[in-house]
Amino acid sequence: MIDSHFHSADNLSFLTHLAATGVQGIVNSQTPAEFALLQKWQSRHPDQGITLSAGVHPWDADHLTAGKMRPILQQVPVIGEIGLDAVWTKNSLSQQRPVFVEQLAWARDWHKPVILHTKGVEHEILETIRQFPNRYYIHWYDSDQWLPEYLRLDTYFSVGPSLGLDPVVNRLAAAVPLDRLLLESDGWESIHWASRHPITTNQDYDAFMAGLLTQLAALRGLTPLALAAQLTKNLQNFLHQP
Repeated sequence: MIDSHFHSADNLSFLTHLAATGVQGIVNSQTPAEFALLQKWQSRHPDQGITLSAGVHPWDADHLTAGKMRPILQQVPVIGEIGLDAVWTKNSLSQQRPVFVEQLAWARDWHKPVILHTKGVEHEILETIRQFPNRYYIHWYDSDQWLPEYLRLDTYFSVGPSLGLDPVVNRLAAAVPLDRLLLESDGWESIHWASRHPITTNQDYDAFMAGLLTQLAALRGLTPLALAAQLTKNLQNFLHQP
């Protein structure tokens, strides 16, 4: 099983559960304090399948600079999630853009793949990343536009907790080439926000993600086992492709 992108909300017992059950995924570090906590956890679980990412989220662009996160970005293998947001934050795009572009440039120069947050600014982000050739993971994409253009680049797309509830996400789940598809939870809070499904235990999370995998497998005409194998391969390609 994979969870290609999630926030742990400092729930280290959840991370330990994922490690114990063999889940592979990417956990996001959104602040220096969160990175320190996750790095300490990873030092105690060095051989598990959980990868750390870090980046200045557009929601934090009013108080967290790219420069402050730079030493952390130099350490993690994945940059993100970063991006632009014209829907869910009051931070102006003029605040967000320089932070976003600086991190894109570092990721390109350091040859590190990037996780993108694209909310209401899909076309601008498409035009921007064309200037920074790299490998990109567009998380929770919920636009009916620009998918073919994004797919001409080295991009992956995730399906998350709104599968079956959002017609746009359903269409995306059916349209993305199988070798570019990923599965994510975005974390317990996002599952509850998107599906109204309460997640209070690790077992709740396991059941929800198993159901999500089964639903996506049916949509793509595969068994859950076959889809899980393909998704795992896709995640590894995103993380390690030369």
